[in-house]
Amino acid sequence: MSRRDLGPKILVHADTHSEEVARWEPMAGPGCPSRVCPVQSLDIMKIETSSRVAIAGGGPAGIIFALYLQRYALQQELYPQITIYQPRDFAEGGPKGCKGCAGILSGSLLGHLEDLGLTPPEEVVQNRLTTYTIHSPHTSISITNTEHEHDVVSIYRGGGPRLSHGNNVASFDGWLLAQAQDRGITVVNQPVEGIDLGFRPGVAVAGRRLECDLVVLATGVASRPVPVTGIDYVPPRTRTMAVGELYAGVDQVESRLGNAAHGFLIPRLGVVFGGLVPKGPFITVTVLSLGRPPVTIEDFLSYDIVRQVLPDEYERACGCRPRAVVGSARNYYADRFVAIGDASVSKLYQDGLTSAFLTARQAAYTAVHHGIRRRDFADHYRPVFRQVESDNRWGQLLFSTNHRAKASRTFLLTQYRLTSNEQTNTRGPQPFTRAAWGMLTGSYPYKDLMRALIRPASVGRFIKELLLESVRMNISRGDGSHRRLYVGGRKVLILGSGFGGTYTLRSLVPALNRNENVETVLVSDENYFLFTPLLHEVALGRIATRNIAFPIRSLHWRDRFRFLHTTIHKIDLDARQVITQAGVLDYDYLVIAPGSTTRMTALGDRGEIVFTLKTLNDARLIRDHIIRIFEQANAEICPDRQKQLLTFVVTGAGYTGIQVVTGLRDLVCSSLPKIYRNVDRNSIRIVLVEAGSRIVAEMHYKLGAYVMDYLTDTGIEVRLQSRITRIWKTGVEVDNSEYIPAGTVIWVSGVAVSPLVVGLDVAKDSMGRVMVNEHLEVPDAPGVYVAGDCAHIHNPESSRPITPTAHTAVRQARIVAGNILADIRGMNKKPYRYTRPPDLVSLGTYEAVFHWRFLRLYGMLPRLILMVIYLFLITGTPNRIRIVIDWLLSLSFGRDTAFLGQKQAGKEEGHMLESPDIY
Repeated sequence: MSRRDLGPKILVHADTHSEEVARWEPMAGPGCPSRVCPVQSLDIMKIETSSRVAIAGGGPAGIIFALYLQRYALQQELYPQITIYQPRDFAEGGPKGCKGCAGILSGSLLGHLEDLGLTPPEEVVQNRLTTYTIHSPHTSISITNTEHEHDVVSIYRGGGPRLSHGNNVASFDGWLLAQAQDRGITVVNQPVEGIDLGFRPGVAVAGRRLECDLVVLATGVASRPVPVTGIDYVPPRTRTMAVGELYAGVDQVESRLGNAAHGFLIPRLGVVFGGLVPKGPFITVTVLSLGRPPVTIEDFLSYDIVRQVLPDEYERACGCRPRAVVGSARNYYADRFVAIGDASVSKLYQDGLTSAFLTARQAAYTAVHHGIRRRDFADHYRPVFRQVESDNRWGQLLFSTNHRAKASRTFLLTQYRLTSNEQTNTRGPQPFTRAAWGMLTGSYPYKDLMRALIRPASVGRFIKELLLESVRMNISRGDGSHRRLYVGGRKVLILGSGFGGTYTLRSLVPALNRNENVETVLVSDENYFLFTPLLHEVALGRIATRNIAFPIRSLHWRDRFRFLHTTIHKIDLDARQVITQAGVLDYDYLVIAPGSTTRMTALGDRGEIVFTLKTLNDARLIRDHIIRIFEQANAEICPDRQKQLLTFVVTGAGYTGIQVVTGLRDLVCSSLPKIYRNVDRNSIRIVLVEAGSRIVAEMHYKLGAYVMDYLTDTGIEVRLQSRITRIWKTGVEVDNSEYIPAGTVIWVSGVAVSPLVVGLDVAKDSMGRVMVNEHLEVPDAPGVYVAGDCAHIHNPESSRPITPTAHTAVRQARIVAGNILADIRGMNKKPYRYTRPPDLVSLGTYEAVFHWRFLRLYGMLPRLILMVIYLFLITGTPNRIRIVIDWLLSLSFGRDTAFLGQKQAGKEEGHMLESPDIY
């Protein structure tokens, strides 16, 4: 729809041949033409069917007056003749059709329009604004729309910028005028040249005087002043503004400004307020100055905090210097005359449309229900005028206080932090949020805002926060960095559904308030959270497979985040994007937590006897393979072949390796021989290969000695300072010298970072882990955090990188979530402080070892402690119950020994040698 489609459908030109003008001429005597209706008798001072009402000005005030006058008259079964004189063509682009304002419709005004059955169509609405972001040299803060029942929208009063760049803009005033015409209001496309309130009131149009019964002055300050004779009418005081239009394109406007209007508080600039309002491909710039000469658009746009919000490239499309009402009119009503809207009084600095609506509606109500005498307007219209005038005095106090205090960094940070806290917690009263939103949009009376701010509770909160902020300023003296408070419309992207990613999600999403407008997206190629500390128990038949996998979409606050099940291809830190199979995702905050993979670089290809233990599928493959081995051994006649099948090699004696080898012993030495009667127990052999000089090097040496004794006592062979150097289909080679015939190799000897991290152009350690600062943030990429196995963090005790465990990943995830919240809300970030977790290792079904500070426990008690800790960490009550049941069933009836027939994907016999060629 073009810009002209929403303009008035009929424009009646007032010339000497026009009936509309001729019938307004005064009567010459009894012989006048019958088509000319007489004006009302001077002693009739109320609206009648024959009343002629002339409205000078076809802006919102005049149109709303006409519509309400028509409504109230119809309720009284009256049919006055209403004519609006409007010379401006709202379909024109540039200053000719423009009203020179920011063009924001508040939620309260939209509600008033609905009372008239008017809803701006989508062609008129340029943007729906959900937040208002305020910037200063010290901080930024975004305030979410407090009027949840109505949007705040940006519009063009006229036909848009002078340079349209091919964009058709629908005018709000043109649409409103068309609505009036559709309801029977006459529109004359001529200006009112003067108003005469002499013996018979009339208006001068096209050089002719037209008598009427009621004259309504509704011209805005952007129109040429209309002289009024017969009364000492004094128009309101005004102040010069600067308004400009910038063209940047829809994509650039959306990416830089979003659905938010942006205001700027710049100390010592002499500007009451400066703002940027997105309107489709354009940005409207408004500057209201105090000093002389006024601040220009060029000067305003040159400031750093303004340039940071603007797109990199834009073009000036239009500009003007309109006037804003800052006072009130005098002698604004008389017999058969009333001034409304900007011609009488307007809300200070903001939302002149709402005050125009209120004055127009009350003037129309007075004219129909009370009369059009001076005393009628004094008794019933003047109270509304004075109410707006009185409210402006409160507004003057608010703006004056804010203007003087904005040079104080402490005051601004205090004010903004109070607002930020209210944005976080919306249950209590929100005086500071309402004050900020009301000053920006005019949605609330200034009087109500001021009263809320001077209540004892509000004053107490302000003084408390002011003192705290003063202390913070003294502690961080010299830190003049820009601090950002809550900024709405942020996107948090979390990569990985392991401990790092899921616990970041669990800590972040419940802490976010719905009012904060933060979109959280978790991306992973697995749609479940895997509790890896119990993965070895799944592999060894003690727990059912599905019980340690919790679906991400089943989290109870799933309606507050979005999950994307797809493969991640690349992270582009420069463009702040993540490329996935499902498309490109933008982010403001990125959490990289894809976990790790098993390090197998020394051996190259894996064969059918080599298994890793990192995924749920790995656990299923190990379990099925062990059952299949026993099936083959049970049918094997050759003793040597049976020994080879029943030899199990575990490489890696860390926490996972110890738990795997002890659980494996319980399965193959206790549970399976009971049902495979032809298997000789003496043929079962378990070998643990460790490259280091100690098992579980991070563990307390006394616990390590106990575990070593336990392994040897239970018949497990331990090879320290040894490595597997070759693997065949029938065995392995250790240290390039010893050949061990074996049917199973479980490889848990090390981890490698995710391939997703390998391609990042950031500082890494020798193992490929990302170097992060104390806040777990990548130093050269603000807003990018790394948690879990991919983060390089030093152990202050050993000056070595900490061992990646589930415990450290959970603590890091909570710190990351807290720091993202702190960055959003303007709080101070917290550093991650590594604390040594308790040494707690399971030794099979019944025993474990535990060490924390001076406490050391061995045997069954630490095993129970370990089970309780796991139950607290497992996600989902149903999963906890199922795991407890599995543990109890395995104690009573043994481990699960059913062969499910899972095939090993990607394993080919051709990868392995049939036998060692050196033997």
